[in-house]
Amino acid sequence: MNKLYASIYNLFKAAPDSVHSAFYTAISGRLYLFNAPQSAAYPYVVYFPVTNNNDLDFTDEHETFKIQFNLFSQNNSALEAGTILGYLKTVLDNCKLTVSGWNALKFQRDFVIPFNDLEQTPPIHGYSVQYNCLLEKGR
Repeated sequence: MNKLYASIYNLFKAAPDSVHSAFYTAISGRLYLFNAPQSAAYPYVVYFPVTNNNDLDFTDEHETFKIQFNLFSQNNSALEAGTILGYLKTVLDNCKLTVSGWNALKFQRDFVIPFNDLEQTPPIHGYSVQYNCLLEKGR
């Protein structure tokens, strides 16, 4: 699993083109695995597997999993969250992950769900975005 998590992080961090760097800059590099630190500044993105870890042992020829990205923006407007969502979709939709020993066959967006917490000052706006991924053992 660690190779998979690292490949997702590296996709955001290391890509030199303007789309990847725009996403990374928009969240100031604040991409967290599982959860954000209590003191995390906004905006940020958290990613985590939705698939049960027991189903992902990387011993099969093909591994299918779901991974979710939650993005959070604390701004008086939903515009920032929407902009970050656009960058995230551009980077991830049908991307080719580089996972050592595996070939990425599919990385496809499943859904996008908006959310907000208007009780906070300023309000929190965000999106949950889930992707389906299919990996095949390398030959």
